[in-house]
Amino acid sequence: MTQNLPESISIAKGVTMTFLKNAEYVTRVTFTGDADCEGLFVPFHWHETHDEIMRIESGQIKIAMGSSPYKVYTPEDGEVFIPKGTPHSLMSVKGIPTVVMERTVPMDGSKELFFRNLFAIRGGPLRSLLPVMQVFYYGDGMPTFPIHIPWLEKAFVTLLGYYIAPLLGYQLKYPDLKKTS
Repeated sequence: MTQNLPESISIAKGVTMTFLKNAEYVTRVTFTGDADCEGLFVPFHWHETHDEIMRIESGQIKIAMGSSPYKVYTPEDGEVFIPKGTPHSLMSVKGIPTVVMERTVPMDGSKELFFRNLFAIRGGPLRSLLPVMQVFYYGDGMPTFPIHIPWLEKAFVTLLGYYIAPLLGYQLKYPDLKKTS
């Protein structure tokens, strides 16, 4: 039995993430496109064990992969496949209502756990590096440095997320998505 967690969470003003159950995709991110919508910018990062697949249901999203510049994707582009190990970044397009679906291969539940922990960080994920690196360590995320050196990026996440963060008292809010009592 899983915890009583909200189906949807607000991740920024005008941006909602919905966790999909028993569906082809894991998450649905909705951008209102309103004037006060903060939108979303995800810095360059990569995944060691998961491919990422995105589908734009409506609107537009900008995605950059590897050293290629940002490209605007729309529903007509179909699925956008991001192979594991590929640095990528994405950002919403201001003023355009957008819905983006996301899934991973393998689909093992870790994506929902990653996002729930990332957006549960007190003050938000931009507030402090250590809890973000802890979420990255347990959630298959690696930041991409200006000069992409995978082993160094992984060592950085391991040092900060696995060793230093817990030493300073940081803990994941959701170690798993199952009830413990």
